[in-house]
Amino acid sequence: MIIKSIQIKDNDISIAYQKPSATGLTDVFTLKSKDDPRPELLQAFSKLQSIVKKNFEFLEEFKIPFLVNTFKFKYGDIEGLINQVGVEGIVSDMNTPNEFKFKTDWLNVEYADSTFAISVQDLIDECIKFIMGRRAQDNLFNDSEE
Repeated sequence: MIIKSIQIKDNDISIAYQKPSATGLTDVFTLKSKDDPRPELLQAFSKLQSIVKKNFEFLEEFKIPFLVNTFKFKYGDIEGLINQVGVEGIVSDMNTPNEFKFKTDWLNVEYADSTFAISVQDLIDECIKFIMGRRAQDNLFNDSEE
């Protein structure tokens, strides 16, 4: 399964993904949900926002509030390895209702920065768990007693 994008906006989740079909072709799906995601999905989504701070340092320097609502993923030559991330969101002024939307070009995933690489993989893993039905606690239907 290849995750193409994830959007979390107004408590709605939308995950686009593709996977091979039984006919040998590739099927593309979008899962949309109003279910509450696992906290781990929200944490992974939040951690990846560091790519915006890293590429647009003035946001952090001038303490400009921004909110990311979409991550898009571009895969490289190595299967399953994401080499670029596209980001969409809003920049707003807390004192006024004014805001503007932003959309980045493809930003490189720097695997030399292991924290960032782990954040990318954590978000992909959480998206897959969400698609596979692991929306609540992972052990919700686990009958084994501890």
